[in-house]
Amino acid sequence: GAQQRLVALGMTLRRVQRRLPEQDGALAKVFDGSVAELQAAVSELRQIAHGLRPSSLDDGLSAALDSLRTRLGVPLQIEVATHNLPEPISTTAYFVASEAVTNAIKYASARTIALTVNPAPGGVVVQVRDDGRGGAVVRHGSGLAGLQDRVRAVGGEFSVVSQIDRGTLVEAVLPCVS
Repeated sequence: GAQQRLVALGMTLRRVQRRLPEQDGALAKVFDGSVAELQAAVSELRQIAHGLRPSSLDDGLSAALDSLRTRLGVPLQIEVATHNLPEPISTTAYFVASEAVTNAIKYASARTIALTVNPAPGGVVVQVRDDGRGGAVVRHGSGLAGLQDRVRAVGGEFSVVSQIDRGTLVEAVLPCVS
């Protein structure tokens, strides 16, 4: 939300800057400074967002993921086969699941969604699979790019496989020692 608006504002400022007469160097410097400040604000916002922990995790990852069902209008199958994850890992897993489920409903018009969290060698795998329209890609400034950043920040791997009319699979492999 806020991050995307700031990025869009920076792009608008750059478009306006390109329309300035070449001899107006002082104003061009003001635009450069403004865009740099916006970029710093986006960076700070990302850092803040990475640190937020939803209170629904107080009862554990499984309960927090189960609470996602209350906001949905489509069936959500949830299977959590791992417990007692380190705090940063459970928070990251929650955000991956929440954003992927939201995207499946909002953008893909999914009719069913399956969410799994399973142990893997040295970590845990979070998968969200939907039967929606597909075509999802990780784009700079998008929610999926934010998830990718969050997953990489804890040393994990993030992927999206999304073929047109074949649904989408969002997967995060998160490292942990439990």
